[in-house]
Amino acid sequence: MPVPRLSPWLISVLALAAAPGCVRSQQAVKAPPAPGESELRLVDVEPTNEPMAVFELEGEPFCFAGTNNYYLNFKSPEMVEDVFVQARTMGLRVIRFWGFIDRGSLDGSVPSVDGDGTKDGVYLQYWDARAGRPAYNDGKDGFERIDFVLHKAREHGIKLTYVLTNNWREFGGMDQYLTWYGLAAHHQFYTDARVKEAYKAWVHHVVTRVNAIDGVPYREDPAIFAWELANEPRCRNFRDFDVMEGWDTGTITAWADEMSAYIKSLDPNHMVAVGDEGFLAGGGSGFPYQAADGVDHRALTALPNVDFGTFHLYPDNWNLGIDFGNHWVEAHLAVARELGKPTVLEEYGTVVRRDRHNAISWGWERRRTAYTNWNEILLQRGGSGAMFWILVGYDGQHGLYPDYDHYSVYNGGPTAALLERYARRFAEEARACELAPPSVAPPSKFVRVRPLPKREAPRAAVSRFSPWTG
Repeated sequence: MPVPRLSPWLISVLALAAAPGCVRSQQAVKAPPAPGESELRLVDVEPTNEPMAVFELEGEPFCFAGTNNYYLNFKSPEMVEDVFVQARTMGLRVIRFWGFIDRGSLDGSVPSVDGDGTKDGVYLQYWDARAGRPAYNDGKDGFERIDFVLHKAREHGIKLTYVLTNNWREFGGMDQYLTWYGLAAHHQFYTDARVKEAYKAWVHHVVTRVNAIDGVPYREDPAIFAWELANEPRCRNFRDFDVMEGWDTGTITAWADEMSAYIKSLDPNHMVAVGDEGFLAGGGSGFPYQAADGVDHRALTALPNVDFGTFHLYPDNWNLGIDFGNHWVEAHLAVARELGKPTVLEEYGTVVRRDRHNAISWGWERRRTAYTNWNEILLQRGGSGAMFWILVGYDGQHGLYPDYDHYSVYNGGPTAALLERYARRFAEEARACELAPPSVAPPSKFVRVRPLPKREAPRAAVSRFSPWTG
């Protein structure tokens, strides 16, 4: 999720969360207007009979419901364990997590872009002022935290999407790389030779690391679902490094082409995804269909070393009604069919408000309608996975992780009950897996793509819904 996730007309006041340990910004998302009757209507979805490329695991088609969690890399072992337990209880098979925390120099000569650059004292990458290059923290307050996450994922039978950096300043991300090298334009992350080499060095360190707990090399770890190049890459992030010239839709695509090839050269076992929000260059109305901020989802997904498509869906933050999501999902299924690759709705959410007892006091009907419709379309029309934002956990010292951004899901609540049913259905009756072509390779412990046979070239999709006109 972008922090902030704001369209140009939605730039609003951001406030840092006041509670200790909260390291993401809260967005000032106003309560949307009361939904009309059409927004609370469940759609009638016609199941597809057209096979699509799909994931497979151990020789079997692999369709799934999953979730996101950004704090697994720094919260207490008890909290991390609880998230995995809750995910397994709900039947969630994949968790997307942020495997980076970047800071400035330890001596303060190069500033951090996100607070002091640590999360509860944890950091993974920093600027070595003496050597004049980034360096890595492999210790207990560094990569040993990632070792624990991977170890626990394997223990619980859950796969992890490992996100390698962030478009937004939370956890450092791209602007921290620019600060290291004295640059001042956000899009230079994708073009400056020094920054690109620093990113490659980071990728090399991560991918080739050996887990200190159990001795499993990361590139041989079946707990990893895929490497993801970045969280929501754009050519801007609505901060002071934004420059509105010198980039176009080819900027991120060229970078993703280079970096996906580099990861594949290090690790032939795991899939690679971009992590983009899915902005499209045409096909509809509004900024999501205008290759927003240099993102061309079709071009990114078509890259030869990108294994599957990703897209996100936040109508409240995008100032769009929840029924927009129905057509947004269909549009990305059409791209997936055209390209012969799976696609995953890897982040989605609608805002709710909670009372002092943590019960939802506003927004449940909207959420229930939206989550039902979006999941039903994916399930019936050929989607391979749906991953909501965000599953949170509990530890004995701090209690439940707070609902800072109004998207949190707590096991035992109504949202979790709804999503647990979809997790079971994705595993048992997703059309993408029901219609999967025969496997063409020996079974593998790594998740991979099962492509369509050449003779079944994908055809243009016919949407179940009339075009969305804004």
